[in-house]
Amino acid sequence: MHFDLINQYHSTFRFALAMTALGLASCASNAAGPVQSQLPTLQMRVGQHDVKAELANTDLSRQIGLMNRKELGKNSGMLFVFKRSETQCMWMKNTLIDLDVAFADPNGTILNIEQMKAGTSNIHCSSGNAKIALEMNRGWFSTRGIEAGEKLHVPERVLETRE
Repeated sequence: MHFDLINQYHSTFRFALAMTALGLASCASNAAGPVQSQLPTLQMRVGQHDVKAELANTDLSRQIGLMNRKELGKNSGMLFVFKRSETQCMWMKNTLIDLDVAFADPNGTILNIEQMKAGTSNIHCSSGNAKIALEMNRGWFSTRGIEAGEKLHVPERVLETRE
């Protein structure tokens, strides 16, 4: 007798099972978190080296940063422009690649460079009042001999935040 009930509700059961599977798939696809939408890019220089940088100059673009990216181009990075020149801090939550970050004052002078490990929640802060920060692939600065005191050459108009 119970087989009759199973057959009677078979299509309902299959529908419920399919909807559950779709729901779980949806959750899994969002589990990794947000990915940055297309950002404006700019050409800039770090010392004598050319860099193509994505511009993160809004609250949302700074918050998402390079989260959930699987790679970053050889001479590519992300330039963060903050609202105020003050101590700035970053972490690597949901970031899949190891990065270095150079914190710089409003004149572009690098204050310090921090190495950041993918997926960690360690806090990395500027050693002084930073207005901008440039994230690059891990080792990019050191292999080029770039240290604190070097300049990030950024167009003046870029130092404006949009919020």
